[in-house]
Amino acid sequence: MANTFFGLTIGTSGLYAANINLDVTANNIANEGTKGYSRQVASQQATRALRVYQRHGMVGTGTEVTEIVRKRDTYYDIKYWKNQSRYGEYVYKNYYMRQLEDYFNDNGENGFSTEYKNIFSALETLKGDAVGIEARTTAVNYADSFIKYMEQIKTNLMLEQEDINSEINNNVDNINSLAQEIATINKQINVVELTGANANLLRDRRELLLDELSQIVEIDTKEVLYENGKSEFYVTIDGKSLVNNYDYYTLKVVTREEAADKDDAVGLYDICWSYGEEFDPISQNIHGRLYSLLQIRDGNNGVPEADNDNSEALDYKGIPYYVDEINKFLETFTSTFNEIQSRGQDLDGNSGADTPIFIRSDNGVYSVNPDILKNPNRLCTTANISQGAAAYDLLEEMIATKDGRIYEGGTAIEFLDSMITEIGIDTKKADSLEINYTNVQKTIQNYRLSVMGVDADEEAMNLAKYREAYNLSSQVISIMNEIYQKLINETGV
Repeated sequence: MANTFFGLTIGTSGLYAANINLDVTANNIANEGTKGYSRQVASQQATRALRVYQRHGMVGTGTEVTEIVRKRDTYYDIKYWKNQSRYGEYVYKNYYMRQLEDYFNDNGENGFSTEYKNIFSALETLKGDAVGIEARTTAVNYADSFIKYMEQIKTNLMLEQEDINSEINNNVDNINSLAQEIATINKQINVVELTGANANLLRDRRELLLDELSQIVEIDTKEVLYENGKSEFYVTIDGKSLVNNYDYYTLKVVTREEAADKDDAVGLYDICWSYGEEFDPISQNIHGRLYSLLQIRDGNNGVPEADNDNSEALDYKGIPYYVDEINKFLETFTSTFNEIQSRGQDLDGNSGADTPIFIRSDNGVYSVNPDILKNPNRLCTTANISQGAAAYDLLEEMIATKDGRIYEGGTAIEFLDSMITEIGIDTKKADSLEINYTNVQKTIQNYRLSVMGVDADEEAMNLAKYREAYNLSSQVISIMNEIYQKLINETGV
């Protein structure tokens, strides 16, 4: 026969279970907007039945909450992390390629085409007054303005390269910081779970860190669970250990001793593991933000710099490629004008061979010869001054170069426009792929949220359900109290 107070025990168990479920529901509601939070559920089961009646058999003893678990699907987490590396790659490519596009912007009123055409307009004017100092000064100044404009683009690209270099350093620091925190959380999880409890919030925090890490670099994860509640968690990059349960390994940046391209900014970084082994996301095809940053900073369209053992082929049109294209253009442009100048005589009868129009410094910067800037009379307009100071046969040759197909089979404007087209194509590609991977991200995230997300309507229903369960268990205890009152105080009176 059951104990007289057996019903009170059952009612109390229901009261406790309903109270725990109400607390869990309240916690879910409080964290509805918390990033990375996984909805929690109290696992409830009937307690062990007892054989208390010989005729009727077993009777239930109430209920109990066995554990509080989080709702999470590892499959969707892994899919999300794989997509994040591609998403992070194209977000950064799109951002930096748009900046490159802005540097080459040519709207027809301002830009290289306008600066370029101004030179030839000034040369046409000079034909009508080849000895006029004003016309000569205008032509020389327009040439100076064009060269400075093109050099400013190169300067902007170098500044961009320096910014990207700093961004690479920041991302390496972020990887190290995230790895350290993940290793620390691994230990904290085991401290909790070896007691038999679930470290739900710690696991949520670890997965949130992995969301961030997977944007920077492509990762693989593995967790080993043991029967005693202990777990081991590993994070690898291209098969190399980043987090080995409680231990972690770091990356570091090392300043290049020799430039990979003669026009590279000073102090560019290479990346390696702290124990010395090289880390190259490009060659190992490890996608993510680091991958895109290195491509844009170092991309040479797969053509390494000649006579430079430190230069390696990187099949992407990054900053070195566009700097080289500008230099290629300027080399053709300036050498063509200098060759024409070299065959002429200035207004004083001096040979133009001794006074080129354009010069190039040892560090690769083009400019107008300061001697001609100071004295425009040194600009040669004719091959033989004895023909008369107003002769302009060399001016005719200079003007003819405007539409000359001497820039890799095209005109100067076609060559420069082709660079804008190339940047535009790469930017459009990055933009399209960013949209694609953003859509995939949203799709996978929706699947994740369908499992782990807090639904306000569902939790409101749970509140009502567990409140009713709590009230009913309270009524059971109240009724039992009446029974005990009758039994103890009124029986036999």
